[in-house]
Amino acid sequence: MIHSRTILVPTLLFQLALAIPLTAGADSRCDDARRLAATIPVQADGDMTRKTEDVVLESCADGAAGYFVRGLRAERAGRHDEAIKDYREALRLEPAFPRAQGNLGLALLAQGSHDDAVVELTRAISSDPDPRYHHGLAMIFGQRKIYSLALYHYAEAAKGLPADPVIPTELAALYREMGKGSDAEKQYRKALSLSPSHEEARVGLASLYMAEGRTDRAIEELKQAQIARPGNKEISSLLAEAYEKKGDRQAADYQSLLAGKQRGVLSDERLRRGDELMQTKEYAKAAEEFKAALREKPDWPEALMKLAEAQTAAGLDDEAITSYKELIRLKLGTGDTHYNLGVLYERKGLIDEAVVEYKQAIHSSPDNGDARRRLADIYAFRGSYPQAIEQYRELLKKGDNNPVLHLKLARALLGAKTPKEAMASYQEALKIAPDNLEARRELAALYRKGNQNEEAEKQYKEILRIKKDDAEARNILTALYVKSKKYDELITLLKDGVELAPNDPASHYKLGLIYEFKKEYDAAEQQYKKAVELKGDHAKSLNALGRIYLKTGKISEAKGALEAAKKADPGMEETAVLLSNIKEELSPEPPRYSKKGRKGKASKEAKKSRASKKKSSKKGAKATSKKSSTKSGGKAKKAKKSH
Repeated sequence: MIHSRTILVPTLLFQLALAIPLTAGADSRCDDARRLAATIPVQADGDMTRKTEDVVLESCADGAAGYFVRGLRAERAGRHDEAIKDYREALRLEPAFPRAQGNLGLALLAQGSHDDAVVELTRAISSDPDPRYHHGLAMIFGQRKIYSLALYHYAEAAKGLPADPVIPTELAALYREMGKGSDAEKQYRKALSLSPSHEEARVGLASLYMAEGRTDRAIEELKQAQIARPGNKEISSLLAEAYEKKGDRQAADYQSLLAGKQRGVLSDERLRRGDELMQTKEYAKAAEEFKAALREKPDWPEALMKLAEAQTAAGLDDEAITSYKELIRLKLGTGDTHYNLGVLYERKGLIDEAVVEYKQAIHSSPDNGDARRRLADIYAFRGSYPQAIEQYRELLKKGDNNPVLHLKLARALLGAKTPKEAMASYQEALKIAPDNLEARRELAALYRKGNQNEEAEKQYKEILRIKKDDAEARNILTALYVKSKKYDELITLLKDGVELAPNDPASHYKLGLIYEFKKEYDAAEQQYKKAVELKGDHAKSLNALGRIYLKTGKISEAKGALEAAKKADPGMEETAVLLSNIKEELSPEPPRYSKKGRKGKASKEAKKSRASKKKSSKKGAKATSKKSSTKSGGKAKKAKKSH
């Protein structure tokens, strides 16, 4: 159980509640009511608290504050499902409401939805480091054996709840699991210094002494606990076991009588020893104790369930499967039994069998979100997208508004070839978790695939907002800017790249290229020079520098830069062409003059002239001959005609 700080509501707080201007606008009233609601303690349920809550409800019944107060009241009454529903609605209306977020996490923890509780509590402590939220996370991580995180959150919880003996008591139990007996003893002692009558700490310390063989110390602690709780059968049972170990049969018989047990019946003792071995992580030995208890008392549901859990923890999967199946055969199993059996099947790669058990778990317990989530993940992995979509949507319908679920649903929708619906799911995931890089990357890629480049640009900008040094996003955004000719945005992007990687010659080279394209040659020259300073043989920058020098008329500097580029990369084609142009410009080949050449040329020209004259004279003769022939023909025709 989560213990909270007892916070009294001062008279001043109630006066503030009465001072909320009911005649003001609805938004203003709800803002004031939300600020007031965030100060109401969870456990305090006196007249002053109720009056304050009534004021909040009167001011903003249908707003976030109103739903928050209804959630508080449901939580106090143990109606966790109702509390979860109200807190979710409060967050829907006002996402920036850390108190509602944290209380939602605690309600989910009380309900047993640990995965969802972790998400909500982690979000809440980023804005409101309430020790109750740290305590909740510590309990979850402790159960999951993630000791480093559990220890961190217990330490944070202890800072905010220094007088609460529950924190050191639970921390002591965690140290016992980790095999750190001395640290556990210190924490139990700390809890007892805070509250000498704290039963859990006293019994835990006695149990620790029993496990370590310090039976006399254990008896001392249990006697102290029995003075505080004289009718407690558990304490009497532990004392009976301690006296039994010490060899004092008469005292053991008496304590057994107080515990309501008949001496000689060992099954309960074996069960207790099994529990102790579970706490010290000796799971295989614990399983043997539970087996022995079952031999004495067959078909004992509690012992059989503990046996299955111990076998699972010990990695004895086949034996655990047998135990869970026996529970189901005896009709003693619950939805959790089917779920645990499904997990074991999935661990062994028996996916079809796992699917059957998860379906049975959902049939027995429709609100078993873990079973439904695992079933959906299997469907998605197998490519059965319609079935996966159905399960993910069912989880979301039940109020599991987790960004990871929206992300998984989006992927399933994408697999089912419904990109528009996938986009909507990605967007829902990002509404809840705006900094989710996976969702943004996948949505950006989807926009690009659909040629929605403007939307893709927005997503890549967001990725860079979240992670400035994301090289992939930066490169893709560069390509998009080039494609859409957004050169000013491109310059800004490349400048950011230079600032992020000032010692990367490639960043300076890219920025130089865009300056050169815009004919800002001085700026381009500076960037190319910087690239060469960082890497003397950066061939592309040397070549670009030579090109800039040519454009600005610095021929000798161009020659030096291009020769250096050629040396750095002999195969660069543009460098060779530019060098060739420089050579022709600097030293063009002069014409050759010689007597022989002049005579030869004159002789050739003379011959050409004579040939031309000869040719023209021949043409003239031919023309004359042709003319005379024509005249003769005419005369002949006339003569013939007259004849």
